[in-house]
Amino acid sequence: MHVLAILVVAQMPWTSHLPQRGFALDVLRPKFEGGGTSTTSVAAYLSGRFPTGGSFSLRVEVPYAHLGASGGSSTTFGNPYLGLEAAQDRVTYELGFRPALASDDEFATELGLYSDIMRFPAFLPHVATLSGRITYRNQTSTGVTVEAGAGPSVWIPTGGGDTELIVDHYASVGYRGAKFWTAFGLGGLLSVTSDDGGFAERTIYQLGASVGLTSGPVRPALHAILPLDDDITSTLNYVIGLGVAVSIK
Repeated sequence: MHVLAILVVAQMPWTSHLPQRGFALDVLRPKFEGGGTSTTSVAAYLSGRFPTGGSFSLRVEVPYAHLGASGGSSTTFGNPYLGLEAAQDRVTYELGFRPALASDDEFATELGLYSDIMRFPAFLPHVATLSGRITYRNQTSTGVTVEAGAGPSVWIPTGGGDTELIVDHYASVGYRGAKFWTAFGLGGLLSVTSDDGGFAERTIYQLGASVGLTSGPVRPALHAILPLDDDITSTLNYVIGLGVAVSIK
């Protein structure tokens, strides 16, 4: 199975509200074709950024999923993320790793996989991920923001199978003012090691939009995610979510 056929990895609008120092919690609710899940079926991502001195910051993420259905309920943690980020002017460099800790015995894992396709490796069982990214971000004096990023990821199976190399890419545009921010983005994934055909067959895309507050120590946000790949839209209609960011002085 080529896991990259249903994978997109990129920083998108719903991850951009993470403070320079602090936490962000995003709770995402997928709407599956045909329904069948309870309103409490969500995936949650607790993220953090902590400056370590100079231009460097430590990035962490803990994913969690709960699925309630007529056949029972399931709860699981995913693959946590640990990364090092370096900022220089408008360019940010990041190198990160996810150990293979996600369970394949809990069916909540599948909800986690589809809740945010951009963070698919957070719930992929028996696969460790080493990733890097370069991001460019610019904000004008009027608050208009433009961001673009790209980088390679190496997927390392821990239970057998082939290592895969991908290149993710994304771009977003938005506004950040004194009271609120908004962003709209498109992200894609190109599978380098796949032999499934041309560029179109080896690349999938996803849209995302977010709006949130920029003032105060606690800042709520709303998220919407729309998959564009036919293999995904046959199962998943859309994802909506709530976020909250907490800044630490």
